[in-house]
Amino acid sequence: MQLDGTDGVEVLGTVLTSVQGVLVTVSLVAMMTAMGAKLTRGDVRRTIREYNLVLRWILANLIAVPLFGILLGVVFGLPDSVIVGLLLVGVAPGAPFIPQLVSMAGGNSHEGIRLTAALTIVATVTVPLLVAATLAVLNVDLGFSPWPFLVPLLFFLVIPLIAGGVVREKRPDVARSVARRLTTLANVTLLLALVIVVLLDLDGALRILAVLFGTGALLVMALFVLASVLIGWLTGGPTPENRRILALGTAGRNVNIALFIATGAFPASNADASIVAFAVIMLVVSLLVAWYWKRNP
Repeated sequence: MQLDGTDGVEVLGTVLTSVQGVLVTVSLVAMMTAMGAKLTRGDVRRTIREYNLVLRWILANLIAVPLFGILLGVVFGLPDSVIVGLLLVGVAPGAPFIPQLVSMAGGNSHEGIRLTAALTIVATVTVPLLVAATLAVLNVDLGFSPWPFLVPLLFFLVIPLIAGGVVREKRPDVARSVARRLTTLANVTLLLALVIVVLLDLDGALRILAVLFGTGALLVMALFVLASVLIGWLTGGPTPENRRILALGTAGRNVNIALFIATGAFPASNADASIVAFAVIMLVVSLLVAWYWKRNP
């Protein structure tokens, strides 16, 4: 049996879609295992005791930032594909590069790891529920159900984090080496997944890019990142270091989780292309902020 050109393209598209899903999942698992391998029991106990700080983290990342994202979507009348992409990154906190940003800004990178791990665990439950609730508020009907995503997120986020922590407790020397390799794996697989998003529908990606430029949505995304920095700064607590850590942690949205939801729930919405555009803007703006704080401690 031979395939004509159209059938061949469809088969290739199906294969790339499956590969993209696998890459996103591998990136999530590797990221969380690496993070767990950098944490100790003392970190966990300290995070639990510092409930006031954790509440600030949650207020900034799971309430203030998603609400601001909704406000931007409504005020600027963005297309549904952009709104969904902005929504997914808005409700998904805990970017894996937060510790590197904190270190670049002259802060304690280990505090960035604690922040990222805590936010990601909370996101396991809150992300699907917040997506469903926000879509209902915005009256965007995409037939999304949060329940099929709760168990997979628990499996791919919390269990690898615990596994990494176990390795850290049993073999700290091995954990350091494993964490480095898994961080590299997480970054590479995420980058490949982002590339495949573009390759799967190049015309669609170009149309989304034209929409982003034509509607000013790229500027809206940049505004969203800067506002996230400000939200984190204002809620970060009394010390400048805590404010800077939370500011960078709030600006860093978890593109891995956003793509995981977009791939599974909104494959035809072009939301993943919007997430790719946002990831670039987020990284550029966050690096500029961290560089500025490094130069102006």
